Amino acid sequence: MKLGIAYYPEHEQPDQWDIDYSKLAAAGIGSVRIAEFAWAVLEPRDGQFEWGWLDAAIERAAAHGINVVLCTPTACPPIWLVEKHPDVLPVNKQGRVIGFGARQHRSYSSDHYVLHALRIVNRMAERYGDHPNVVAWQLDNEFGGETKYDFSDGARHAFHEWLGKRYGTVEALNERWGTTFWSQRYERFDQIPLPAPIGADVNMWQHPSLELDFARFSSDSMARFAGLQAAALRPYVGDRPITTNAFMFCWGDNLNWPDLFADLDVVGMDIYSNKPHEIAFYADACRGVLGKPFWMMEYGTGTTELERDMQLVRDRGCSRFYLFKMKPFPWGQEQGGGQPELVTLTGEPSRNYGVVQSYTAKYGHVAELMETKRAGVGLYYHFDSSWSYQLSVADRIAYPDYLVHNIYRHLYEAGIQTEVVYTAQQLDGLKTLIVPLHQIYDAALEERLIAFVQEGGRLIITSDLFRKNEDNVYLRSVPRLFAELLDWQENNFAGGVLAEGTVMIRRPKSSKGETWLVHRSSTAEQWKDILAGIIE
Repeated sequence: MKLGIAYYPEHEQPDQWDIDYSKLAAAGIGSVRIAEFAWAVLEPRDGQFEWGWLDAAIERAAAHGINVVLCTPTACPPIWLVEKHPDVLPVNKQGRVIGFGARQHRSYSSDHYVLHALRIVNRMAERYGDHPNVVAWQLDNEFGGETKYDFSDGARHAFHEWLGKRYGTVEALNERWGTTFWSQRYERFDQIPLPAPIGADVNMWQHPSLELDFARFSSDSMARFAGLQAAALRPYVGDRPITTNAFMFCWGDNLNWPDLFADLDVVGMDIYSNKPHEIAFYADACRGVLGKPFWMMEYGTGTTELERDMQLVRDRGCSRFYLFKMKPFPWGQEQGGGQPELVTLTGEPSRNYGVVQSYTAKYGHVAELMETKRAGVGLYYHFDSSWSYQLSVADRIAYPDYLVHNIYRHLYEAGIQTEVVYTAQQLDGLKTLIVPLHQIYDAALEERLIAFVQEGGRLIITSDLFRKNEDNVYLRSVPRLFAELLDWQENNFAGGVLAEGTVMIRRPKSSKGETWLVHRSSTAEQWKDILAGIIE
């Protein structure tokens, strides 16, 4: 695992760069991430680009034996773009414009934003795409981090187009959503509102099918924008890998990872946690998307357990590990002088400087990890089901927390290596599979789960499995999986029959494997007992 760090040359005077790069090189750090928030410095006025400082910063890094992961700076549109085209700003669900002054103040549905963002990406690609010291590219910063949903006019028009492609006709949408309820039938797609708060005196909420489709649309918008950036870079960067830095689900899993990374070369993410099982989960979740080693793009340098955590993610397939950041910021919203980074504000080495030195002295000569051995236990993560639960008013569940802390934690603490999987095609080679809270029906997955057990697999499901269809509407017939794998004869769903905490074990004679049915309301302690009784 190679070590790198986030560095901001635009924050320093050029005569400071050599001093900082010397300290990084002395620590054994061979790579920096730069320029992720530098749009206003690279393009201070519309169409006026200033590359001199970035040229010099990259060249000075090379002189110290440090390569560069160059980031596209599109998360922070400059003030001139906001003033010239106010439609680049997103709108929150209360109808207020998300203004300038922070970051991610951009609407993925704004043509002006996309046009100007791709322009600077293209110009950066033309200039640095084949630069010998630019070894990889990172898109943007934490897509969907601060601004998760956009309720602007541009988003509304784009959503209507998205619905038209999904359903074909508004009559089909009415039928599938069941809009006869409360007389919500639509005659045109442009009549469909965005799921903003209704604002009644009593708590009223939007249609659950509308809510889930808007979540899908929002994720698709971000994945599409990432794909446009990747496509702009490809002609110039050759075989240099392109990634981005996804964020932890506890801050919102509003972006479908398999979609986001479908056109990228390596999975990257940012982790800020002091919980070993949580760090391990995200490492496994990253490795599972593309089935190969991943990169940690940000990891907090101020942690007291850096050595432990580096080893933890290295063992799980991390091949590049970037710390955040070299030194504290003296200014801005993230200013801080008390918490040291790799060095203090005055440039003195922190405790973790020595930890990094020791690590690079031991492992610095080791090549990047190119492949990982697959585990035999799988945990299925399903974004649509997560969104369905998190958007529900009457039946809300924090899906990511349930999976990470109620289930995965016990696997980690028992020393069981785990694969996080996202699709029916990823089950080959698994011997045990846990599919919790997967309430959205998936015909292809149902067939694969039946085959998985019949081939000898061990399957653990929760009582809400396949309760709803893809339109977030409750099913009115029990899927055949329950009869096939559990010999379920009742004309009812399991969730309405099982007592809370019940674990049912059925082993039909026709299958070689086993299926366990667990009540979805099982607590963390109950899951600990359940898993201990099933997995050796």
